[in-house]
Amino acid sequence: MNIPNIAPDTIYLRRLSRFIDVVYAVIFFHILSQYLPHFEEMTWTEKPYGLLSHLWDGKTELLRIIIGAGLALLYWNQNTGIFKHLAKTNYTHAALSLVQLFFVVLFVYFAIADPNLETKSSPALQAASLAIAGFMSIGLWKYAAKNSLIREGMTEEEIKQVTKTNLMEPLTAVFNVGLAFVGPLAWTLAWFLLPPVFIWLLKKRKHYTSK
Repeated sequence: MNIPNIAPDTIYLRRLSRFIDVVYAVIFFHILSQYLPHFEEMTWTEKPYGLLSHLWDGKTELLRIIIGAGLALLYWNQNTGIFKHLAKTNYTHAALSLVQLFFVVLFVYFAIADPNLETKSSPALQAASLAIAGFMSIGLWKYAAKNSLIREGMTEEEIKQVTKTNLMEPLTAVFNVGLAFVGPLAWTLAWFLLPPVFIWLLKKRKHYTSK
């Protein structure tokens, strides 16, 4: 029986990818468990529409789930989108990938510590954590490209395209650091409104540079 000869760096990449996926899964379900309205001795049975009324009473918490879980999924998707182009990893890349993941975990910590955005610092810290995580992810991609960690055959244009594709998340987070001091409403709406604006601007810039 022939056993395939797999390079150690490739095995490390698989293990790193699986570990990161597990952490994101834990983050996602932790956000759900923290923000879903808690049951209070079955009091929801006395409300007009039962559980629906109970969920509506906790609409602020539901909004936090949409933002928190949605951002966690966005960053997981960013990580997956980059890792699919990698062929292997090394100690530096793996270590910095875990540091980058730490900032995503830090975002969850700040979010759970102040779920109602009582202070202006907590949403600013949430956005700052995600901004650092996002730009670190792009930096790690550039490091991987320079150190031959990516799959063979990728052109310079394809490498640049991966970078551009992953700019939306950290750019939104940077703007939201400032908007946190404007108010919770502006900060919350910006997570929904800014990404389409950045996508439009990047497409428009690509259109003009291709002429």
